Amino acid sequence: MTIEEVKKLDIPKKPGSYQFYNEAGEIIYVGKAANLQSRVLSYWQKSTDHTPAKFAMLKQINSIKWIETDSEIEALLLESNFIKKYQPQFNVLLRDDKRFAYVKISLEDEIPGIFVTRKVDQAGRYFGPFVSVMAVKETLKTIRKIWPYCATRKTQKKACFYHQIGRCMGICGNVVGKKEYLEKVIKPIILFFEGKKEKIIKNYEIKIRDLEKKIKKLKEGSDEHVEVMEELGYLKFQVRNMKHVLEHANILGLVDKYATDIVELAKVLGLPKTPDRIEGYDISNIFGREAVGSMVVFTDGEEDKNEYRKFKIKVGQGEASDVRMLREVLERRFAHSENPLLRGVAPKATGCVAGVDVEPLVKSSPSQHIPLSQEGDLILPFIRGGVAAATEGWTLPDLIVIDGGKPQLNVAAAVLKKHKLKIPLIAISKGNGLRSGIAPDKLFFPGEKKPLSLPLSSPALHLIKRVRDEAHRFAITYHRNLRSKEWLNK
Repeated sequence: MTIEEVKKLDIPKKPGSYQFYNEAGEIIYVGKAANLQSRVLSYWQKSTDHTPAKFAMLKQINSIKWIETDSEIEALLLESNFIKKYQPQFNVLLRDDKRFAYVKISLEDEIPGIFVTRKVDQAGRYFGPFVSVMAVKETLKTIRKIWPYCATRKTQKKACFYHQIGRCMGICGNVVGKKEYLEKVIKPIILFFEGKKEKIIKNYEIKIRDLEKKIKKLKEGSDEHVEVMEELGYLKFQVRNMKHVLEHANILGLVDKYATDIVELAKVLGLPKTPDRIEGYDISNIFGREAVGSMVVFTDGEEDKNEYRKFKIKVGQGEASDVRMLREVLERRFAHSENPLLRGVAPKATGCVAGVDVEPLVKSSPSQHIPLSQEGDLILPFIRGGVAAATEGWTLPDLIVIDGGKPQLNVAAAVLKKHKLKIPLIAISKGNGLRSGIAPDKLFFPGEKKPLSLPLSSPALHLIKRVRDEAHRFAITYHRNLRSKEWLNK
């Protein structure tokens, strides 16, 4: 299809799900959008930088269909249902080796929990698959405004903080019983993820009518009358609140913004292609003690926490500078890409990588061969795909973001040169003596004497800062954990 043919389709500017069909009438791709017309047309824009897989998909598109929804969240759920039912060729292909996300409701827990996962096992109820983890997380935040579910797995003496701000019914502190919690929170959420919003509203309306009939027969001011009035008010509020929250939820708009930020970043930095994988690095320590480094990964503009890595600095604890520590982290990181084959087995391993504590794994199964690099870093695919997966090296990034200035940039450039890697590289730092949120950030490039300052409204700067801030958060969290362990061991 051509862009002229697509424009003639009169696609609405509303939320919904769109489906691309091939000549045989098969669905080859399913997507969702806050604005159907804008999203579908974007595939045919000349400025769009498509991957080879997407170019192949565009050649096969013979017709386009779409379904409008009342809200962006419902568009997300509709996309999920289509992917699950039809398993379109390019939805699977464009994911590469990344797993889809699912929403799990852990009915087996003392307090049924609701969270995002990529792993599906036998316990609990699962809804998905979802393409965007970020969109799912934003959806759960929105749903919590309607049905205040609890994120605590077990009951405790006091209700959690979220109960105080109206985002938890208080089951964690025995404010309400499990039966009431299941009826008022978990059951409606399950129906919602099943795409039965109308059934939820109908159930509320039936209960409202029944209570309105009942209240006429009760004596005004009696305990039962007061109780029924409270229940009636709660149900009416739920109907109004659900409609209001869903209408004003900006889920897909945020996802689209991040996708646009990547394109803008490529233009501003003059990159040869839009960076699918961005890696961010930072160092955290106090006077060189408990020094650690972090590597965070953003895939398609979103945090990809399965790819995160933590590094405990091994040389010069208490003596090495931040620049030397950064060199060590980068050397160890690119050693994995340079020689991805198993380098032997380790009878003992310590440390933590991407939230996985290594030492307990070894203790629980001392005979298990744990693949490690020469530097002692756990090869994470061992956890995800067995020993066979460990023969694959860490994927190289399309862009590297360093938290620091010219010295950090120079050492990173030297490491890349040593490993004969040509990867775009930038360093970001605040202006001298400035650490406020409105302080101008400066971007340093290899070979450039003067830094680049982008306006605060720049989408490219937004993405770079998100990577920098996440790398900083990840590093300082690991550093604090090590300090806490050291203090407890004293």
